[in-house]
Amino acid sequence: MVQINGEQVEASKVVGKTLLAYVTEAGYDPVGIVIEKNMEIIHREDFDKVNIADEDVIEILHFVGGGQF
Repeated sequence: MVQINGEQVEASKVVGKTLLAYVTEAGYDPVGIVIEKNMEIIHREDFDKVNIADEDVIEILHFVGGGQF
């Protein structure tokens, strides 16, 4: 199993994919996110070099702007 944003995901669905492939398939804009893999921040330029492995814990953070002062 792989944990992504607190949810258990069947390893066979994601293991071996790059972080870039996963976030693109999941509908995220890679430019507007931060990815933490096993408590380590992954630099955006490495999203296509880092693969998801069994037992990984991944957090995907995206930022939303807006509001009024």
